[in-house]
Amino acid sequence: MKPFLATTFVVLSASSFAAQAGDVYLGAGLPGITLGYAHPLDERFTLRADVTTLGRIDYDRSDDGVDYDGRVKVDRLAFFGDWYVHRNFRLTAGLTVNDARARLTGRADGTTITIGDRQYVAGPDDRLDVRVKYPTVMPYLGIGFGRPPQAVGGWGFMVDLGLAFGKPKVTGGVSGPLLSATVPREDVERELDDIRDDVERLRGIPQIGVSVVYRF
Repeated sequence: MKPFLATTFVVLSASSFAAQAGDVYLGAGLPGITLGYAHPLDERFTLRADVTTLGRIDYDRSDDGVDYDGRVKVDRLAFFGDWYVHRNFRLTAGLTVNDARARLTGRADGTTITIGDRQYVAGPDDRLDVRVKYPTVMPYLGIGFGRPPQAVGGWGFMVDLGLAFGKPKVTGGVSGPLLSATVPREDVERELDDIRDDVERLRGIPQIGVSVVYRF
């Protein structure tokens, strides 16, 4: 993913220098830190492209007697079209190209572990592994507030609220001498269904961000 991000940054930088007028913006929020370029087409429409990264975040969670060690990674390239419907307020549509995934490793919080509503004896070498991955390409819809295309040069800010729509794929299984021998696949699927219910509530990857903008 590093070559992908590096190439994208070069493309965005080249575009900003080649354009006659445009905005370079740097923002933070969900799903991470963003660097982008926006080019006005006329008094109402703007095209944008940006890259966003969350890096890698480690976290812990507990669910039904299972302690999970988790790692989340989000890198995103996005292409947007903005329509300024009233002054600084705009509607946004576009596509995002994503490398968004999470890995969860579950271990027993005592002598037993609950998988699919049943308890199983688990040893120190037993675990439940879960992987969550969002689609590579996802449509995006959102709203925003920022500098309209006809604004003069200088500093400003913008706000983005939206959602990249996509259903994550959740896979996983058990490993270790005790769990591999005793846990049926249907119980693993029940456990995965519980995790699917949690991650699918958002219906995709949300965007909530504030950016500093400089117009050439």
